[in-house]
Amino acid sequence: MRKAAREMLRKVWTGLALVTIVGALSGCGTTKTTATKATATSSQKTTKTQTKRQKLISALPKGVKSTDSDLVVVNEWHKHSEMTFDKSSVNGIAVRSSIVKPLEAFIAGAKKAGYPATIVSGYRSVAYQQEVWDQSIQTYENQGKTAKEALKLTKEYVAVPRASEHETGLAADIMNTTWYNNHGNQLLSSSDKAKGQQWLINHAADYGFVLRFTKAGEKSTGIDYESWHFRYVGKASAQFMTKHNLTLEQYVSLLQAREKANK
Repeated sequence: MRKAAREMLRKVWTGLALVTIVGALSGCGTTKTTATKATATSSQKTTKTQTKRQKLISALPKGVKSTDSDLVVVNEWHKHSEMTFDKSSVNGIAVRSSIVKPLEAFIAGAKKAGYPATIVSGYRSVAYQQEVWDQSIQTYENQGKTAKEALKLTKEYVAVPRASEHETGLAADIMNTTWYNNHGNQLLSSSDKAKGQQWLINHAADYGFVLRFTKAGEKSTGIDYESWHFRYVGKASAQFMTKHNLTLEQYVSLLQAREKANK
């Protein structure tokens, strides 16, 4: 009986050992399979992103170059000293002379559609941008904010001097006149709820302008959404950027990739 019991116990332990080994091997196989699947998924996403980018590059407007003056990029990563160009004014607001006609047409188009618009600001020198920057910080500090808080809040909507779009002479803050007058002459993102501001945003590309700081583009521009800030880039570029929801930074990057590939 003792011998039989020992034999039975040996068989039980042998069975348990086999189960453990099979389980371990099965676990290793699952882990390997999961890792393989994760790698494959990541690779597919990368390929898909590359494919989308290649398609965009292939579809870029012909004859447009990343170095075109209308496409100069100015932001916190691409700062410029005072730029030199001819200046003129539209409704008393200074802008680069080359955009006078399209800007006037844009404003006239809004008026004809029943949505008169006001050009709030245009070209700013580096010195003036510094004044705007300092004034913003001072205003927040007067409201009881700490210097650190005032700086953070200012950075959300005011470009650092030498990094402002307005220094190019190609940008203009444009507001639906009715909304602007009814809201204390303030530049607020909520203005996009007004039909007049919506018209400006939806038809800007028809005149060669784009809404420079979109909700989707905050990461690449470094500036929060602004429903009033329009930038001239030319009709072909504006229409392409609007169609594909691209920021100027992203668009110029695509142009540079095309130029590099064509060398």
